[in-house]
Amino acid sequence: MRDAMRMQRMPLCVSAVALGAVVLTAALGCLTACAPTPVPTATPTAAFASEEEAYAAAEEVYRAYNDAVNARSNGTGGADADPQQYLTGLALEGDIDTQNLLASGDLHVSGDAAILKFAGETADLDGDTPTMTGIVCIDVSDVSLIDRSGADVTPLGREDKIAQRVVFLGAEDSLRISNESAVDGPTC
Repeated sequence: MRDAMRMQRMPLCVSAVALGAVVLTAALGCLTACAPTPVPTATPTAAFASEEEAYAAAEEVYRAYNDAVNARSNGTGGADADPQQYLTGLALEGDIDTQNLLASGDLHVSGDAAILKFAGETADLDGDTPTMTGIVCIDVSDVSLIDRSGADVTPLGREDKIAQRVVFLGAEDSLRISNESAVDGPTC
């Protein structure tokens, strides 16, 4: 009973449902010209040529993460269904804690979450570790929390669509989700 109450206090977002994924297709473009005096252009970062490219890579990571979470929840995907490969820092700690809480409460997640949209919010691409933040809108209407008897114990009043602010760290082949939190207000 105590675990069920604790689950009701937790948002059914990354912690309880652990939504998402990583497939990076960010590519750096190298342009060469024959002009004797090249026209000066903005210097791209070592990781991403533009904010748009960074946001596209972050969205692909989140979508791949969501796919892995859905596969883990539904028991499909085998070893590829490891959402933790897309996580670092607080996001990884939260997923580990959630999996331990679900196991100790003999609870499991059923159903698939769907990404409705991704919007880049901020990007700091100049440092050693690029950082991006985006808002992800997720449809969790098909996601339920099930107890050992098969009863649906999804917290009452949970919204069908939730907005998450997601922080990404890294570059190209090492982009990871480092934190995720609920966004207040109607953003989806």
